[in-house]
Amino acid sequence: MRRALSPLERSIVEIALRMNREPLKGAWTWCQSAIGATWIALATGRLLRTEGFEHVRDAYARGPLLFVANHRTYFDMFVVSSLVHRELPGRKRLYFPVVGQYYYQSLVGLALNQFFAFWSMFPPLFALPTHGASDRYALDLLVELCSQGPGHILGIHPEGGRNRDPDPYSFMRFQPGTGKIIHAARPIVIPTFIAGLDNDIVTQVRRNWTGGEPIRLWFDAPVDLAEYLALPGKGSTYKQITDVVMARVMALAEQDRGRYAR
Repeated sequence: MRRALSPLERSIVEIALRMNREPLKGAWTWCQSAIGATWIALATGRLLRTEGFEHVRDAYARGPLLFVANHRTYFDMFVVSSLVHRELPGRKRLYFPVVGQYYYQSLVGLALNQFFAFWSMFPPLFALPTHGASDRYALDLLVELCSQGPGHILGIHPEGGRNRDPDPYSFMRFQPGTGKIIHAARPIVIPTFIAGLDNDIVTQVRRNWTGGEPIRLWFDAPVDLAEYLALPGKGSTYKQITDVVMARVMALAEQDRGRYAR
């Protein structure tokens, strides 16, 4: 992995690795809960509407959770993590893989990960031909994290990047890497649909206090994937798993459309 990274990338990845190991991970998790969840609630709480969070509560004690969600804004998983910290008891460890460009290629990105995400934007996936070894390591690490016990919580966007289509119910092509992680790790998979967030943090905070479009978080029951987990680990299997899970996310989108679309 080290040979695939530039000196700056390697330094930032090594710092992030250290911050996501115990005991430092515990300290940063406290920051997420005490500081991060609070400011996110102040920026979104008056507009936030949740549906189906009882599925998350019911699954929480049974094993590691993997939120599989659409991706519209920089703040999608921040809002999910804030809700998780405020509503679920006990010891938690949160990880949200992120596109490595910017967050792991600049000091500004490093600072954002430290002071706004408290190192939860981890591990990085670069999706570049020159970074194949690094991405393979990150996928292996995600499998390991998704295989841990209750309290380990991860969030992933199979679209691979932010969907900039103005239609909030559109989706980009799904990447099969999500299915690969699920097939190898067997986490509890929670389909998640997110809508109503603004990409501009100042606008979002203002809307929270002056009113505007509600922010919606939809959660579905865990996906039964036994049929697909029994198949051989190969590309077609990973695609099937990803498509099945995202079909559930798209169904949540249709529920949101029926309730909120104008």
